[in-house]
Amino acid sequence: MGCKPEKEVESYDFFENIENYIDKVNDAQSSSSDGEFADCDNFSEAYRSSFKDKQIAKSLCEQLIKIYKSLNNSGTTTKCSNNNKNGCGFFNYWVNFKISKDMINGRNCINEIYNAFESHCIKDFGVILDPGIIYNINKDELYKMNILYSLYDKYTQLDTILKNTSQVDKQSLLNLSNACCSDYNQASYICNGDNNSTFCTKLKSFDLKYEQLYSKLVGQGYDFSDYFTKLSECPNTKIIATAVTGTVVGLIPLVGVLYKVSKLNINL
Repeated sequence: MGCKPEKEVESYDFFENIENYIDKVNDAQSSSSDGEFADCDNFSEAYRSSFKDKQIAKSLCEQLIKIYKSLNNSGTTTKCSNNNKNGCGFFNYWVNFKISKDMINGRNCINEIYNAFESHCIKDFGVILDPGIIYNINKDELYKMNILYSLYDKYTQLDTILKNTSQVDKQSLLNLSNACCSDYNQASYICNGDNNSTFCTKLKSFDLKYEQLYSKLVGQGYDFSDYFTKLSECPNTKIIATAVTGTVVGLIPLVGVLYKVSKLNINL
């Protein structure tokens, strides 16, 4: 069954406030919801066949409720207001990301699972969003959004580490900056040449944001530059595109990337 995307051009505008959304997601994922959302038991029972197991379906349901309510404090907005379009855009992205990640491949369309979630969680969710807010994002665009989200997620963790220079976890600093290289190489491959797509424009914005971390690596009494891989230092990875449904989702590394792994053996 094919799930056609409902928009020809995807909006990346919610990335303008992505650090705030990442904080909200982290808060929602870390908070306990044991026994709080009884409706999710009904949803997970009805749609357990669409997921690997019932618990995954229940966890998805609980996360959608918590994340939506964290984005919309009133919890009762039925449509995207003019001052919250990016919040609704991010929620649609997160719905697509989580369902596509947790669902058994090809079992249902994203909007079908979401509509079932709404109908089964009337009490706990309490919101019926206007038609068109939640829709199937093009798989190529979702793949690229996932890369950007992953880059910003790692950036926020690196920024947090460097805020307290007296207690920097050097190994985490190195691991995260190396992991950024992996994502960044894939993104750069997509944006090679004169590609001026919205995704590539947003990637350039990330470049500028990430470079702000460099000034925090060296200061009076400390120098963490040996434990941080800058984007300009990321080795060029040979990447090929395999024929996976004809999309860029098939981008895979051909040659392993060598990072500053020797630092991992240092007694920190």
